[in-house]
Amino acid sequence: MPTVSKKGGNRSTAGTNGDVQAESRNAAPKGRDKRVPAAERREIILEAALNTFMEYGYHGARVNEIARRADVTRPILYRHFPSKLSMLIALVNRAGENLIRAMSGPPDEDLDWRESIRRDIHAYLDFVERYGKAYTLLYSTGLCLDREVSQRISAIRKRMTQIVEERIRHFTDMSRATEEEVEALAVMLVGMVEQAANHWVNEKRVSRRACEEYLVRAATGVLSRLPPRES
Repeated sequence: MPTVSKKGGNRSTAGTNGDVQAESRNAAPKGRDKRVPAAERREIILEAALNTFMEYGYHGARVNEIARRADVTRPILYRHFPSKLSMLIALVNRAGENLIRAMSGPPDEDLDWRESIRRDIHAYLDFVERYGKAYTLLYSTGLCLDREVSQRISAIRKRMTQIVEERIRHFTDMSRATEEEVEALAVMLVGMVEQAANHWVNEKRVSRRACEEYLVRAATGVLSRLPPRES
């Protein structure tokens, strides 16, 4: 049955429906018509992937869910990351770079070795507090099932150990200490801080302040046995 416009002309229902359907086909999906720079889109996808991995685990996470949270289509997601593994590797790389950046830099000459320990542990826990999900993902044992991810995590741990070795040498009289001793202590300290921070951020049984104080005491006790460098 024809409909009548306000101007008196006839307009068929079929014609109206056809116009609506055409408009629906041409309209962009809600939330996906925004022009976002490639670098920003990449970060949005990575954040969606991180949250999905943390909620479902890497193996349980689905690309469709990551795309939904990032508000992109699968083709757009794959334009930035060709696979779920590539997203995981990008997240591990980003977390590792941020952690190394937080801990890098020359020692403060105005601090003694005890104050330097406190400053470094404080900086480490600052990173963990700010990037809790990324930190947990970085050191999740289940991720070591993939060789490339495992190698990257090992490289990050190795760099962290080197940073600690440099700190120890700076405050130690190396004429009375050996390189083997420094390396062993650095490996032990990195493992201790990593495990304690993991426990703190995941279990929440102790406060940030308490965790920091326990780590400072433990690290100070270990390093106090080394001969100090003359100031």
